Amino acid sequence: MNQLASMTHSTTRTTLSTLLIAGLLVLASGCDGLFDVKNPGTIQDVDLNNPDALDAVVTGMSADLSAELDDVGFVGARLSDEMAASGSYFISTRARFGFIDPEDVDGYWEGLQRARFSAEDGLRRMREVLGENYEGKEELAARGHLLAGLSNRVLGENFVQVAFTGGGLQPRSAAFERADSLLQLAVQWAGQAGSSEIETAAIGARAQVQANLGNWDQARDLAAQVPTDFVYNAFYSNNSGREQNEIFDETHQRYEMSAFGTIAATDPQDPRAPYTDCRNANPECSAEIGADGQTFHLRQEKYPDLGADIPLVKGTEMRLIEAEAELAGGSPDVSAAMASINEVRSFYELSDLSATEAGSAGPDGFQPGTAWYHLDRERFLTLWLEARRLNDLYRWDHPFKYGPGEVDVVYEQQPSVRAVILPVAESECNNNENISEAECTPTYTE
Repeated sequence: MNQLASMTHSTTRTTLSTLLIAGLLVLASGCDGLFDVKNPGTIQDVDLNNPDALDAVVTGMSADLSAELDDVGFVGARLSDEMAASGSYFISTRARFGFIDPEDVDGYWEGLQRARFSAEDGLRRMREVLGENYEGKEELAARGHLLAGLSNRVLGENFVQVAFTGGGLQPRSAAFERADSLLQLAVQWAGQAGSSEIETAAIGARAQVQANLGNWDQARDLAAQVPTDFVYNAFYSNNSGREQNEIFDETHQRYEMSAFGTIAATDPQDPRAPYTDCRNANPECSAEIGADGQTFHLRQEKYPDLGADIPLVKGTEMRLIEAEAELAGGSPDVSAAMASINEVRSFYELSDLSATEAGSAGPDGFQPGTAWYHLDRERFLTLWLEARRLNDLYRWDHPFKYGPGEVDVVYEQQPSVRAVILPVAESECNNNENISEAECTPTYTE
């Protein structure tokens, strides 16, 4: 298993008999003994400048993105309307009321920056070792560029501004533009390598970033190239804590967030947002109430174990990008938008929706029955718990930001405007001489 993104995965276990045979071979070979331990020393950086080591370099890129994606999804779900923050962690208490400050997000910022840097620096190393043509490793180069592009996309979608390697603050669009350049190269190298899966994933990721940039014609054209049933996942495993899916851990092994009071809870039959209702002494659950002692626990089942993968690119999202492209232009095409929305619903074996008016986004938008209303709910459910909701709330200037509406995720809003995206981390502000203290004040809340 040498990649983060994979359609399928398997688990290999070492059996006791294998260990015994290995031990006998060690003894038979004249070594000091079965239980002697010799420190091989640390791996030197120069040792990675070897074509045979580059698979491990890309595995490291994969691992760093995977290690942070679930954490960002976890904090984003509690801060947004995806899940009720029903736990006892300090940040859960703040998030449920719409508060989050730079000192709260150091780990998330640093983790995503690590994923971005390790991928981009890994690509630098690959070019130095293999040359500009990545001779013999074209598929590995394609995967590396895809992971670098996706790391930038996730960074841009979850933070109000971005910075790169000691530079000054930039708008989120800088991360999306950086991502698109890397993803174009992923498409190029995947095509040369004949890797249709990586090529399709990179095209879909380009559709995501072009949508974020507001380039709807490009986003629509790219999305159209991705089949509805396509999925490219971030990989997880129960082998170690770093590899485990944090969202499962915090909803099954702890009750730190709940679907209670959310859109996900309105239709228990929707396959995109499965949950177990722990009320009424459900024997499948260890408790009815979350760790806050107050909120009923509706336990997510989208990620049913510690090794559950998280989607990064999906064909169903591509159809919703096409729908948004039809609504975001100057002359909305409601019929075409609803056709794309219903293609997603048909894929999940759900009944069609209808709308005669486009409606609008914005603080007064998403009126029930309009196409924008349906798009909002369909993106919520299709991308549930995939670290995508903060981006939609922020870029749409969503009504959730301004106070309880259709969904209030249990707790009464405290600030006059909620935080609906993460601020730049305090650690970046304190250590980057190109960022002033004033720039690090979270101005998106009041």
